[in-house]
Amino acid sequence: MKIVYIDGLRLKQGVIAGARRVILMQDHLNKINVFPVADNDTGTNMALTMQSIAEGAISCREESISGMSKCLADAALMGARGNSGAILAQFFQGLAESFEGKFKATLSHFGEAVETARRGAYEAITEPKEGTILTVIHDWAKKVKRHSQLSEDFKDLFHKGLKEAQRSLKDTPKKLKLLAKAGVVDAGAQGFVHMLEGVHHFMLSGKIEKAVGIGGHNTRRAQVENAPGDIAFQFCTECLVDGRSIDRNKLRSDLIALGNSLIVAGSSEKVRIHVHTNNPEAVFTTAGNYGSVSKRKFDDMREQHKEAYGGKKEPKIALVTDSSCDLPTEFIIRHNIQMVPVQVSFGTESYIDKITITPKEFYRILQESEHSPKTSQPTPGDFINTYKELWGHYDSAVSVHLAAAVSGTFQAAQTAVKSEANGKIFLIDSCNATVGLGLIVAETAKAIEEGYGIEEVVKRAEWATKNVRLYLSFATVKYLIRGGRLSKSRGFLARVLNLKPILTLNAEGKVQTLTKTFGGTAALDKMLQLVCREAAGKKNLRFGVAHANALEKARYLVKQISRQFEIKKKEIMIVSVSPALGAHAGPGATGVAFLGE
Repeated sequence: MKIVYIDGLRLKQGVIAGARRVILMQDHLNKINVFPVADNDTGTNMALTMQSIAEGAISCREESISGMSKCLADAALMGARGNSGAILAQFFQGLAESFEGKFKATLSHFGEAVETARRGAYEAITEPKEGTILTVIHDWAKKVKRHSQLSEDFKDLFHKGLKEAQRSLKDTPKKLKLLAKAGVVDAGAQGFVHMLEGVHHFMLSGKIEKAVGIGGHNTRRAQVENAPGDIAFQFCTECLVDGRSIDRNKLRSDLIALGNSLIVAGSSEKVRIHVHTNNPEAVFTTAGNYGSVSKRKFDDMREQHKEAYGGKKEPKIALVTDSSCDLPTEFIIRHNIQMVPVQVSFGTESYIDKITITPKEFYRILQESEHSPKTSQPTPGDFINTYKELWGHYDSAVSVHLAAAVSGTFQAAQTAVKSEANGKIFLIDSCNATVGLGLIVAETAKAIEEGYGIEEVVKRAEWATKNVRLYLSFATVKYLIRGGRLSKSRGFLARVLNLKPILTLNAEGKVQTLTKTFGGTAALDKMLQLVCREAAGKKNLRFGVAHANALEKARYLVKQISRQFEIKKKEIMIVSVSPALGAHAGPGATGVAFLGE
């Protein structure tokens, strides 16, 4: 069937599919990252940027292409990372400007829009360089615009555009000697092509790739000398400026003397700044003259380059979990954690946990839908497919999952391990859930990053499993009853008396009721009492707080934990309870987990 127009919903699905492809290939992009600095982070930055855009798409309820493209542009500016991420932010800004006022776009409309986006991407950069992502965007946009006048089907248009982008990518080493010397194509350009590949794949198959970060582990790293001293400007510096009538040209001229690789992307009300400099504070001060400055960040590129090319061995151990594991998205992406997703459905509408639905969107639907949410654990086949992807990229894998006592997810992984014998898979029952499982996975990821062998990594994971404690408080028992976690008779009594349980998972991973409260702050304080009593005397404490659409409660818990244990608030991670578990916890639930020695 021909696709003759794109509306907001089609744009949404295509962008999510494109984002998944970039995230899948992030390690490949990191390894070929040479320009503008060989700091081994282009893939991660593009993955984080596209993840932000995908989450913006998922949360956006606009059906028009005008409304949806505005959501994407805003999400891109908010989440842009690195040189290529800032360029993508301006690219999506150009699309939004071109689609303004339109409900849907025909092929000719789309051709005009990508040309506007192309111009915007070039204008955002102080010193455009050919042989980079800009060149591929230029060649792709020109081909699409020209062919949009001839084609009658978006599938045909994207196919021809993708072929041109791939051709242009292949030629990038001819235009930038640095690439030819390193034996690679431009990483940012390759990331843009991967995005197009994801969109095209979705157009043809209707499927969005589930994997996270597997692609490229057997990619040959760029041939680059370890010479961090050659990097003239040390810090990759970024921030977001909110203001009124921001003059981007004047802002650019004020910043240009502070470094190189300067990009000023955005609109007259919101601007993303990216620059390589030796004085990040001067960048933030200058930006402050144009509005309020947020999302300040600066990375030491000399140190990143040294880590990438200083002889450090690459990790050969994969880490697998499931989507009931609650960790910050950035941590998951940066550590290449493979997450096998749960399926979530409301009536006939099905979603892939943390891929086509975010926790924020899940809780919105939960409150509005007439259908109760249902979850379907991953099948053995899902795990087999994930494990098969690992071999050739990794020597072994640690697979850590939701407590077997509360879900069949672990058993599904167990079945898959028995049939998938091409490598070493160490399967661990976390006996935990949500942020408790998150702390265990985080501890395992850090052990892998520190270069330990598989035996030591498994020991660290098993130690964390035995030492993590999790406490859960509920704002309502309705969803516990509905999900069969609480009997109707006990649930009725709890509702009549307005009692709210505080639960934990014991050493066997079974749900255990510790006490009951009357909800509100009293419930949070009671949970904190339990945490403080159990954590007393432990050293090197790591905390995590989870919430089911209850951010203020989470912040209250963080504040109290920070005060009690003299830990900085920013060191206590806050995560949303995943849809996989939120279906049983219900809105308002909170959890505290800690790991200590």
